[in-house]
Amino acid sequence: MAPIIRPATKADKSALSNICLLTANAGTSSEHLHSHPALPGLIYALPYVNLESTWGFVLDDDGEIVGYTLGAYDTRKFEESADLDWWPSLKAHYGPLLHDSDAALTAADKTYINTIMNIPRASDVMLAFAPAHLHIDILPSHQRQGWGRKLIARAMENLKENDIKSVWLGMDPKNTAAAVFYRRLGFRELDGAQEGIMAITVQEWEEYAV
Repeated sequence: MAPIIRPATKADKSALSNICLLTANAGTSSEHLHSHPALPGLIYALPYVNLESTWGFVLDDDGEIVGYTLGAYDTRKFEESADLDWWPSLKAHYGPLLHDSDAALTAADKTYINTIMNIPRASDVMLAFAPAHLHIDILPSHQRQGWGRKLIARAMENLKENDIKSVWLGMDPKNTAAAVFYRRLGFRELDGAQEGIMAITVQEWEEYAV
């Protein structure tokens, strides 16, 4: 049976976390970089099945989750919800490890924990273009088969259904393959935003990519 795209749920959290880990190193696995492998997913995946103003879809291949697209309709509301209900417990758990000589943190662990302790906010430039943002990750086994385009298409359909007219995403600038993929779909670098921010309007998607 062919894979299907369906709404993400809290029951998918283990798979979402795993996919995030296996794609977090500029699109490749970061398993070898972490002694705390949950960290990438705790920042970039799991909030989107736990907080307000979020949405998500997974690529389900006969019961195995092999990809996802996740996002927020209103990034500021998402940030506020995370400040109240997501980051405090993670800061309490992981923050002390930065000062624990026995914690055996890797460099990547420290980078992610420092991100948790000082979560960056979306810039005014990004929010002036769109209140919404998204993430997408697919396991290597299902890349280059058209599933990325299909996941983005479902995300754009969902945004349009919710009267969202544009969206942006952040990517690792070192992930050149992802940049090529996004440009092929009509995304463009957002002028005035930090490196790695790409954006598209729903109208551009419908005119260019569909």
